[in-house]
Amino acid sequence: MSNWFDFTFLDQTLGLLDEDLLQVFNLKAEYVQFSLVLLLVTSLMWVVRPVIEWIMLNHWSTMASYTTSVLLALAFLQLVDRYAMVQKESMLPEYYWPLCLLAISSYGVLYSLFKVIKKTWVHFSKRSKKRAA
Repeated sequence: MSNWFDFTFLDQTLGLLDEDLLQVFNLKAEYVQFSLVLLLVTSLMWVVRPVIEWIMLNHWSTMASYTTSVLLALAFLQLVDRYAMVQKESMLPEYYWPLCLLAISSYGVLYSLFKVIKKTWVHFSKRSKKRAA
């Protein structure tokens, strides 16, 4: 697979989690990784959603686009994990997968809460307009 794809960009990404660099900016690696994975899932959702809406009915598009985004994010994170393998040990910290899964699920929860609040707001605003009229 290394003949098909150039993995050198992952060296720079893994370099972001260097402890010395993070200490200069007084950041923790866990926060940087969580933010990067959350940004990855958000960007994948933004890219995948129009494609899924074009393919499917609007009712199932949100669930399908979120599922596709999660699968693509997991595939990319697995690629990063496999690239970081040295012999049988990983160069990545032990909190890599729990933090990635937390970021992915947090995005799903936040997105769902946003949709529910938006739907509730629209429902109550229509109801108040009907009462005023």
